[in-house]
Amino acid sequence: MHERGDMKRAVLPFAATVLVALAPGAAVAQRALPPTSPGAVAVRWSLPMSHVRRQVPSWSATDLSLAGGFLTLLWVDASQTRSLARKNWRGFSEANPLLGRKPSEGQVNTYTALAAVTTLGIAQALQPKARRWWLGAAVALQAFTVYHSTAHLGVSFSVR
Repeated sequence: MHERGDMKRAVLPFAATVLVALAPGAAVAQRALPPTSPGAVAVRWSLPMSHVRRQVPSWSATDLSLAGGFLTLLWVDASQTRSLARKNWRGFSEANPLLGRKPSEGQVNTYTALAAVTTLGIAQALQPKARRWWLGAAVALQAFTVYHSTAHLGVSFSVR
């Protein structure tokens, strides 16, 4: 069983890993590389998990819950939007002016990753009380977006 502090420290690296995996081109980075010539130099970068844990900010359980709720709702919103993009936006258009009226799946993925990193980055820079307000507002906005898409527009509630 993990201690509570260990779990807190593990949430943000996990969230960052998920966001990197969702970023456009992530699948390309996972393909096997062609063989290199004998004179080529290979450079690999790694970071021990113990070092990553030392860099994780100290957030309260409330902060982590709000951040997790935000990321979950953002994921559902992005899934709904990608679903509409796959169907060529028949009968729908995107309301977010940053995405445009009919964004591609790649544009949705890029926006989602940037929205997550930006929102959590700003939260990290804020003082604890302001962080809770910021993350609470982010959760509320995403909850409204998902609710509106599902209840009023009839977009299916599925995660892919």
